[in-house]
Amino acid sequence: MSSSPRPSSSSDDSGRSSPLQGFDSSAALILVPDTDDPAASTPFGISSDDEYDSDEDSDGVDRLQASAFPPLSSISVFLYLFSPFLKLGALFLPNAGLPLKVAIPTLLFFSALAIFTRQIWYMLARYVRRADLEEIVLETFARDRRKEGRRWALRKIIRLASGAFRVLLAAIYVRAAVDVLLPLLPERLFLPSNVTVTLVVALIVAPLYFAQSLGIARVIYATWVSLAAYAAWFICTAFSHSRGFFVKGDVPLSIGALWQGVSIVAFTFTTSSTTALYTSLRGTTQPLSPRPRRSQSFKLLSALSVGIAVLCVLPLVFFQPANSPASQERPLPSPNQMDSSSPLDTTPENVLAARALFETAALALSVPSVLIPTPALPIPSRIRRVTRFPFTRVLVYIAAIMLSLVSPSFARALSDAVWLLAFFSTYMLPALLHIIIHNFRSPLSIIIPPSTPATAFSSPGLPSAQSDASDSRNDELLQRKERTLQRRRLGRRLVWDFGVWMLLVPVGGGGMAWAAGRLAGKW
Repeated sequence: MSSSPRPSSSSDDSGRSSPLQGFDSSAALILVPDTDDPAASTPFGISSDDEYDSDEDSDGVDRLQASAFPPLSSISVFLYLFSPFLKLGALFLPNAGLPLKVAIPTLLFFSALAIFTRQIWYMLARYVRRADLEEIVLETFARDRRKEGRRWALRKIIRLASGAFRVLLAAIYVRAAVDVLLPLLPERLFLPSNVTVTLVVALIVAPLYFAQSLGIARVIYATWVSLAAYAAWFICTAFSHSRGFFVKGDVPLSIGALWQGVSIVAFTFTTSSTTALYTSLRGTTQPLSPRPRRSQSFKLLSALSVGIAVLCVLPLVFFQPANSPASQERPLPSPNQMDSSSPLDTTPENVLAARALFETAALALSVPSVLIPTPALPIPSRIRRVTRFPFTRVLVYIAAIMLSLVSPSFARALSDAVWLLAFFSTYMLPALLHIIIHNFRSPLSIIIPPSTPATAFSSPGLPSAQSDASDSRNDELLQRKERTLQRRRLGRRLVWDFGVWMLLVPVGGGGMAWAAGRLAGKW
């Protein structure tokens, strides 16, 4: 049996380089992900850019290995998504003074906005294929890498704003914790009472703060303990309210003018950019499975964190003294009333003292998770080469503790600044970035790569590929596919555009206008 001659090496390449077209045929191919791939089938159906799952989506994992957000387990990611909701806003909610017909719809409204804004952050991260806030902002305002001056300035502004917010928030946590604890202590201590208690709190928190990242066990355990302290505080609050000695007006005096009514509810559900937590979840080593694990769905974890937070916070609106005129000015039980009561009724001071202690623990143990991701200060390289002493971390911690010791009037101004920064970063910044990227920037292609170099090929009697100036963008088939996919996405993008405009103008703009009038004394 005769056999045909073996093809030459040049004919072997004919499947990759067609002489009829003069193109590299790989330029006209698109990757269709396997539907069984966990990453490809992650349930983010709301996003208008779900099909993007580029390798660049995880290009920050190596960088995050040594950062504040290393690869984390699903339960740890849930912990850091959930814990911020049970801090200052929730602890002050019983004194918000809102009637139930206002408090309940407001709380549900802002909890829904928390889910919405987290989804916007996730969509932005997937769209620009970057893992953190800094890179998203750079892709929005300085996509051209030739504009290094603008990119450098934006990086400095982002890091400064992010660091300032975290330091101020930690300072307010410490100040509020100390203010709640001071009435339980003797009037005379070795130093002024507030200084003594602040130093004690700082010494307790310091070993937790100087952990390398949020993945260190002691930081995770401290965050869990802060949630347990909130649960104990909640039980004491419910018990004291049921016994009729719930005391109105225990909001710290260092809290400013913006912390009242609806603004407390709005602050309760403020949430920072969570894209770093998404990358931490993606970086977790998990066994491969044909379908994505429910615990690995970032969208599911985010929704669960908000839903459980609503269940933990919603009962507090029923504990408000203003809900019942009879209980609004109810004093503590008199000694005669205590004599005729049960043992639990005779010790309201103990219950309120325990409530204050648990509130202090919930706030103080949250400081490490707030401060650890603070951007580093620009320490000169010659100093960093000489010593490994963590100057940045020490200076950040000292700044937070010192700011917690300022005068009450200055502390009120700082608390108002924290409210403004939290409100802007939650309800305005993601909407603003979304609008700019999708309305004022050229859209990213779905299937057409920006450019594909032509493959040189020459054959007798055929034109050279070099002379065709071939480019995937000149392929009519790919262009038709691109236009079809863009039209299919148009409806969903219009819905999202409407949502972000409502978030930016009525919610964000209205809140900022109210805050400006409030600070100006107009209402």
